[in-house]
Amino acid sequence: MPDAHVESSLYPEAVRERVSNALKRLSRTGALPTLPAVAEAALVIARDPGADVGELCEILEADVGLAARMLRIANSTAPVRRRPICRLADAVLEVGLRKTCDVLLAAGARHLHDATSPLAEPLWNHALATGLASAELARRTGLAEPEAAFLTGLLHDVGRIAYFLTDEVSLEVVDHLAESGEAGRIAAEHDWYGFDHAEAGAILGTEWGLAAEQCDAIRWHHSRANEPGEEALATLLGVADWIAHRMGCGDSSRVPGTPASLGSFGIDEEGLEPLLKQLLVSFARHRLVHA
Repeated sequence: MPDAHVESSLYPEAVRERVSNALKRLSRTGALPTLPAVAEAALVIARDPGADVGELCEILEADVGLAARMLRIANSTAPVRRRPICRLADAVLEVGLRKTCDVLLAAGARHLHDATSPLAEPLWNHALATGLASAELARRTGLAEPEAAFLTGLLHDVGRIAYFLTDEVSLEVVDHLAESGEAGRIAAEHDWYGFDHAEAGAILGTEWGLAAEQCDAIRWHHSRANEPGEEALATLLGVADWIAHRMGCGDSSRVPGTPASLGSFGIDEEGLEPLLKQLLVSFARHRLVHA
């Protein structure tokens, strides 16, 4: 069997069809999981340099909950205002176009994790923590735009969400195998599904319109964290995933080993502690926004 990286490069359509068909078979509806409409619209606007405030306001006006959230965020950024912000257009201007898109995209991602299952909340916590860590690493290194890094981190494990939405029982079995140490998660997923969550996530990202670099990062975030200099966003994402575990927001109780590329981000054990504290404060704030 060819190496997975080579296979994905040479036969992208074949791989995409295999994984898509498998997810459809697992799904109760016979369809791939979809990104909520509000997040799809925000993604289009975020990638359009000619987008304006009016387009975002149209999205917000269609969702009372999101509109109220944006007004709350805008007023929290300027607590000394003599008058509160009451108009959506003013709220978007206060928060910023790209940041507003981030809020909408995060709301859409939160919706994917919105379930009563005990599996849903840890998956969301890990996604949010990885998104915040990715954005901070991007700000520190300039390897990627923080907004793009945040979104990639937020959706890096969307393949696991696909497992969760299509066949929760199988995900519980795979999680048990990984948690007990009977098998590594990637190996267990390959044995159970025939592909791993990173591969599934990259294909879903392509379906949803993420940039190729973001999809590649999702695909390789588990393998590239130990290869400094290779595929910068994937390396950054792998380190952010590890930092999320160190924040106590892992996808299991087993914290992965320290990635070999950590030093290339200028982070050592001494510098890690203040970074974790900073990210935990940000995490708590974002959790309240997307509660």
